Amino acid sequence: MIVLKAEQQGDDVVLVPNDEARERLAPQPGDIFVVSEADGDRLVISKRASQDERFERGKAFLERYRSTFEDLAK
Repeated sequence: MIVLKAEQQGDDVVLVPNDEARERLAPQPGDIFVVSEADGDRLVISKRASQDERFERGKAFLERYRSTFEDLAK
């Protein structure tokens, strides 16, 4: 089970993940996680990709479909 424990650090409240949560979320310093409400008492946590990650994914997409785009442009 994924568990996030709330702890006080100075003026901030931080969420400390258990080992399973750390493994599944693979957090790195500076990562941003977005928490949104789903149904009732359930929350959805998603990792927001950095600008570099989004750029690399877009670049890989364009490389993968380059010939298709070139054919469509004719």
